[in-house]
Amino acid sequence: MENNHEITEKILSLLSNKGIIKQEEVRNAVDYVLNDYEFKRKEYKLAIADFDLKIKAIKNFFIAKKVEGLADSSLKYYQLQLKKFFEITVKGLEEITTNDIRYYLAKRQIDCPKLSKVTLNNERRVLNSFFNWCQAEEYIIKNPMSAIGMIKQPKRIKTAFSEVEMEKLRDACKSQRDKAMIEILYSTGVRCQELVNIKLCDIDGDQISVIGKGDKERIVYLNAKAQVALKRYLDSRNDNNDHLFVGYKKPFSVLTKGRVESIVRELGETAGVKNAHPHRFRRTAATLALNRGMPIEQVQQMLGHESIGTTTLYARSSEQNVKASHRKYVV
Repeated sequence: MENNHEITEKILSLLSNKGIIKQEEVRNAVDYVLNDYEFKRKEYKLAIADFDLKIKAIKNFFIAKKVEGLADSSLKYYQLQLKKFFEITVKGLEEITTNDIRYYLAKRQIDCPKLSKVTLNNERRVLNSFFNWCQAEEYIIKNPMSAIGMIKQPKRIKTAFSEVEMEKLRDACKSQRDKAMIEILYSTGVRCQELVNIKLCDIDGDQISVIGKGDKERIVYLNAKAQVALKRYLDSRNDNNDHLFVGYKKPFSVLTKGRVESIVRELGETAGVKNAHPHRFRRTAATLALNRGMPIEQVQQMLGHESIGTTTLYARSSEQNVKASHRKYVV
């Protein structure tokens, strides 16, 4: 079939010798030229087979991830990111190209100017995980993510709490519960979600059994301050909830991850400590342990890291240590 430009030229040639062109003459010319053609509206909907294949792949992907032990919170995050991607990229799995992925990531940046490179990288990782799995399971032949590497993100020095900041946070605590919370976070280096999942039966003297990522259990330990703060908190409780950290009033509901984050943030505001959040206690515990000579393999075990490479991120000397060493060695 001739393209639109050629059809337009034919119509114009029929009208070129006329002076004033009437609407009826244009219509007649169009009808005359198009009489030899059959037209069909473009169809943008996915073929049923392609659509069913995509739905099947997504469903089986999440089943596989669930079996692998991916946390429910991570599964929800994956679902959200894939939903956003397929709302923009309305194609069958085999039709999706590297340029489609690039377009989507670029659109995310344009639509959300405040979107950080870290967040965008996390979204890229979800797509990478999904399409790698699709290729491995032979839903697709070519992986559109194979040519898309990590997004460069600015490197910032993530500092631990100083000793002064820790004392300010302790002073800002108005309850035995909040005091026990920050002491346990500081002593054990547990993740926020691990903290809210702790039950009373998980505590055995100066140690706590926690369930980390991948449903893996490990033992973490309480220092003297954490043990004292924990005892005072438990002595102050008058409820029957089997979880460690609960609300003050009936029905004494288990604290959520979001609530713990809010409590720590509020403590930071009261104490005048900037950037106070639960994960910073984890960074503080790891940094201090490494700086005081704890073997990195043991720090890895304490934090529950799958790879020691993750633990090495905490091994970078703090500015204070560099300054002290400079005074000692560079004289």
